[in-house]
Amino acid sequence: MKYIINFFLNHYLKIIGVFLLLLSYEIFAWYVYIDNPRFANRMFPRLEYIFFTSYPEFATYYGLEQGLIGFRINFYQATLVLIDSSLVTIVRLFLGVGLGILFGVGTGLLLGISPLIREISLPPILLLRTIPIMALIPLFLFWFGTREIGIIIFVIFAVFSIMIVSTLEAIRNVPKILLNHAHCLGATKMQAYKTVVIPYILPALNGSIRVILGISFALVLAGELLATDKGLGWLMILSERYLQTGRMLVIVIIFIIYAIILNITFIKFSNKINHWKN
Repeated sequence: MKYIINFFLNHYLKIIGVFLLLLSYEIFAWYVYIDNPRFANRMFPRLEYIFFTSYPEFATYYGLEQGLIGFRINFYQATLVLIDSSLVTIVRLFLGVGLGILFGVGTGLLLGISPLIREISLPPILLLRTIPIMALIPLFLFWFGTREIGIIIFVIFAVFSIMIVSTLEAIRNVPKILLNHAHCLGATKMQAYKTVVIPYILPALNGSIRVILGISFALVLAGELLATDKGLGWLMILSERYLQTGRMLVIVIIFIIYAIILNITFIKFSNKINHWKN
């Protein structure tokens, strides 16, 4: 109970923001509903319709064992389907984002050791970064088909292209005076790189990772929409296929909840390891 109270006290502004967003949508949905009830439930369903009609309907989707099919539609079975699909999506997200950050930062640090190599490699990397990520989905489909590895590699590539640029730019912005002071104190090039450059760029990398976490679910969802028959993206495409806006909004809300939890968790983690934080 104490933890819940502290959570609300620490994040009350975010909670108020989410509440105002839901309130604004509900007011608009009621306006549409009063004007045209049949159209409203199809295009702009009210929150009551979303949670008490659209949500239970997920029990009819193929999401768990085949024995689930044919049972009476209820919240319990719908929750099982959404949990099963969520686990598939979350595994893809953690694998893709985690490996993308690891490869991106690691490659950036290796290239950043030498100023000459850094300046030579940065222009083609920046050129690669200008390519719209979503435009590459057909290529990944062509190369890997609808296999699981294709979605994960797509996310890895998208995250990698962001993190390597962020790492190289952060290294280039390290003040030379700090490196000169380290060398005057007797530090070698590698010692200065380890004790000055890497600690200095951590805040910038934290910011980049937060941006990636914000778009990570969108990347996974984009891959799932085109190249899978499992996950929340698959449920989204099925809902879109049958014009079930309420079910699509349920998935959107789930993504928002996951993104908030992921962001809060990362902030707490970065506060513990980054001594530049208050």
